[in-house]
Order: sequence, then structure tokens, then C-alpha cells
Amino acid sequence: MKKHRFIKYALICLITLLLAGAASKTTKAQTAAPLTVAPARQVIKIDPGKISSFSVRFFNAGDIALTGFVKVADFIVLDKSGVPQLIEDTSKISSRFSAANWITLSSERLNIAASDKASILGSINIPVDAHPGGRYVAIYFEPDNPIPQAISEERVTAVSPRLASLLYIRVNGPVAENAILSRFFAPSFYEYGPIMVTSEILNRGDYHITPRGYLTLTNIFGNPTAQVALKELNIFPDVSRSYANSLGSKWMLGRYKISLMSSYGEKGRVIESAAYVWVFPWRVALAVVLTLIILILIINNFYKNVVVKESGLEEEIKKEQEEIEKLKQQLRKKG
Repeated sequence: MKKHRFIKYALICLITLLLAGAASKTTKAQTAAPLTVAPARQVIKIDPGKISSFSVRFFNAGDIALTGFVKVADFIVLDKSGVPQLIEDTSKISSRFSAANWITLSSERLNIAASDKASILGSINIPVDAHPGGRYVAIYFEPDNPIPQAISEERVTAVSPRLASLLYIRVNGPVAENAILSRFFAPSFYEYGPIMVTSEILNRGDYHITPRGYLTLTNIFGNPTAQVALKELNIFPDVSRSYANSLGSKWMLGRYKISLMSSYGEKGRVIESAAYVWVFPWRVALAVVLTLIILILIINNFYKNVVVKESGLEEEIKKEQEEIEKLKQQLRKKG
């Protein structure tokens, strides 16, 4: 009887676990609502006093319909990693780079059906007296309700993301292009390679730039031994971006020159700098020197103990032979 009860309880537990697993999978499938936008960014060049149009498409790959607002906000980049930050209050951003007030959307509400897409149209009205340069705006979708997303096998949570398409607006006209190398550093001494180089470029112009260039490593004889390209990153006005690169191999010896050469802007302005680094594997060199000293001592000791002793023995034998010969001659004379 007890055996039958045990089997019954075991079957009930097994069925419960299977149903819970199926429900968990269903919940995760139903709650996942991935959202994407295209284009992620677009460049719009326009003259002062003109009007331009654009479109943004939002894709809902989930199985839950989404409804929400489409909003416009300026964005700036404050950190050196290039992460955009939305500025919804236009009073908190310099009018030099603000353009949110220039944009009109075809609708402020958007309904995106499950496994479907929806588009929003917009127009940009540039004032006649607009200052030439870059303006940076984000068109983003904000759902009415938090979007549930499965983030682990055990639990489900809800988040409210802002999915944005970035507009790089270029107001045509004479634009100031000015960038400086605000940091270029490598430790002056290395025991082993490769050499780590950190550099930072600050954009002081009116429009974002994308520097392109190389870091070159040259040995003491003036021969290039390594070269790496700088990662092509957008640098927004009044913002700097950091680069981290490694040059060379593990085994290096001597004085090396690190040269940075980069160009940016429409006029091909150049940024260049150089630094010098010594690479000397002193532990290995010390081990080699100590090994040589020990070998010299061993050889010297061997020479003293074997070669010198043999030479001394030969000399003693020779002297003894000479003395024997003298004794023989003396004995002959007496005989």
C-alpha cells in the first residue's frame, strides 16, 4: 500500500514539474518583445532656410502589440566612450547644437502590431539664421506600458526601454574644424612587450569628426616593426574619445619610437605626435648574466683543478726525470 502511494505521489510531482516547465517556456515566449529601429542613425545635410524630410521604422519582433509615444529629443555625448545621452529639456543644452525644436513628426502616437513594423515620418525646418555645423537629435519610441522581457530561467521582469534613431543634422556652410590630441601616453619603460598606448582626441569644431590614422612602432635603427589602425569613432563637438592600442610582440629589446598620424575633417587636417619607450627584459638579462658568471667560475675552477694540476704534475715529473739523469751520470763517474 505504501509503495503504491509513493508511486502516485512521484507521478503527481513529475507531471507538475513538466507543466511548470511548459508554462515557463510559454511565458518566456509570450513575454519576449524584442524591438528594433532602422535606420539606427542617418546623416542629413541641409541649407539654412530649407526643409528636409526623413522616416524612421520601428520593428516589433515579439508576439505582443506595442502602443506608445514617439518623441524628439536632442542628444549629447558626455563621456569618452561615446554613449549618447538624451536631453528632453532644450534649456539644458547649448543652442549651438540643439535642433529638437526644428522637427515636426507626422504623429506622436504609434501602434506596432506583433511581428510587424510601423513607420513615422518627420520634417526638419531649418531657420534662415541657423549657424552652420552639427545638430544631433534622437527620435525615440516610448511604450505606454513596460515591455516584459524574460531575463533569466527563473524570473521575468519588465523594463521600459527607449528605442532611438539618431539624426546627425549638418547645417551647410563654413564649419570650423579643429581637433587636438589631448592625451598621448605610453610608459617610458617596459620589461616585456607589447607596448600599451592610450590616446585621446578632443573635438573643438562645429561638427562631429571621424579620425582615421595609424600608430607605428619603429626600432632604434629606424625600421618600422609594427603598425595598428585607430578605431574609426565619431567624436562629437566639445567631446573627446579615448583609444587604447597595443604595439609590438612580447620579446623586444632597445629604444622604440611610437608615432601617431591621423587625419580628420573635410579638409584632411592632420594630428600627429610621437613618444619613446625603452624595452629591456632585465630579469632575463640578469639570469643570462648570472648563468654566464656561474659558467665562467665553473670553467675557471675546472681549469685550476685539472689543467693547472696536470701542468704541475708534468713539471714535477720532468724535474724528477732530470734529477734521475743527474744521479745516473754521477754513478757512472764513480763507476
